[in-house]
Amino acid sequence: MALTRPVRHAGRPPAPRTTPVEPAQGAARDAARLEALLGDPRNPRNPYGRSALWAAGHDGLPAPPAGLPGTGDVRPPADRLARALRPLFRRDLQLAHAWCIGPMLSAPEPHPAAALLGPAALLAAAGGVLCGVTRIVDALSRYEAAARQWRPVLASVFADLLACESLTAVALRSCSRETAPERGDEEPLAAVVGYVVPQLAGELLGDLELVLNECGFGADTVERRTLARILRDRAAARSDWTAVSAAQARIVRELDAAGGVQPGDGAGLAPLFRITGPLPAAVPDGVGAQAVAATLAGATGRLAGAGEPGTEALARVGRRLVAEERALRAACATTARHDPGDPAARALADRQALLVLAAATLGVREAAAEARLLFLGSTDWALLALGRITERLGRTLPDRTPDPQPGVWDELARRAADGVDCDLYATRLPW
Repeated sequence: MALTRPVRHAGRPPAPRTTPVEPAQGAARDAARLEALLGDPRNPRNPYGRSALWAAGHDGLPAPPAGLPGTGDVRPPADRLARALRPLFRRDLQLAHAWCIGPMLSAPEPHPAAALLGPAALLAAAGGVLCGVTRIVDALSRYEAAARQWRPVLASVFADLLACESLTAVALRSCSRETAPERGDEEPLAAVVGYVVPQLAGELLGDLELVLNECGFGADTVERRTLARILRDRAAARSDWTAVSAAQARIVRELDAAGGVQPGDGAGLAPLFRITGPLPAAVPDGVGAQAVAATLAGATGRLAGAGEPGTEALARVGRRLVAEERALRAACATTARHDPGDPAARALADRQALLVLAAATLGVREAAAEARLLFLGSTDWALLALGRITERLGRTLPDRTPDPQPGVWDELARRAADGVDCDLYATRLPW
């Protein structure tokens, strides 16, 4: 397959433009300001550009610009901080570690979002690679039939990224308060994010590497070098396998309480799933992973009887996951104390993390539908993400489950062509 580097809009007919979730205000405005400060990554004379950062070692990284979000006296809410820092996360993981992740984790009073910034950074970096690979496949597949086999792969990567973004957003909103947790007492959802997000992101980056290789992009190309740098710098973002193992151990220790959690309608946690707007004071601090997983039953029940094929299919998959959540609670209740060294306990932790991921996906999709957000509120991406979670749990999909990949691919290709990020907010990018 011939190597080619398509530009935005190359060969793509006019299509409805992707609409951002909200206007440029608050965190979106802060992110746009940081993007402008960092400048064009392709400019070889830009000290924050790709070539300058690649040439610099860790000790040669440039100093941050004045006004970096999170460095002032006023500490922004966790979800706003992570969104404001996303341009930095997309630019370079090592730079993100040096400027904010490392300093915030080692501060005398860590920011509540400190433990979540690494996974958030890894997702942002992976999303940037996905946009580039999508432009390549979109252009190639218009005249090379063999390239079309990668459309479903990239659509699945997009759905998984959105699911991970949903979980991370819920975790960030759960700790969006003024006081930080005590040192060593991380937010309950941080362990799930720290476990499942790096695992899935690593899997997805492997898929992207495969697509690039099959499209003729060797190890010395910009695209492959960018991907390799992300994989190399995972440790700097606290998202390597050492961090994953530590997060899994924390999930295991929290399984002791899982058996006593009862499913609910999730009404009290609904604001956590709304990705915009302030968090009401009525939402409790430190929401546990089990409480989020238990919202699956209520969210699935509200899908029933909608009459729309996609919604009905989502309800059928949801009911399968609800049964898994009940079985998990029953399994956890049989043991009073779970040991991180026990393989059976680690298997339960893996199931727990996937079910929390599913609950966050379903909750964010439901909140987006209520807010009338066209793509995020649709069923396609959530059905694809939940279907993949179901299969990761070792379960088959229900009969008559439609294939949502074409709709997800269309949105992904449109975003890549229009210069829109692969995030929950459909953020427009300047370069």
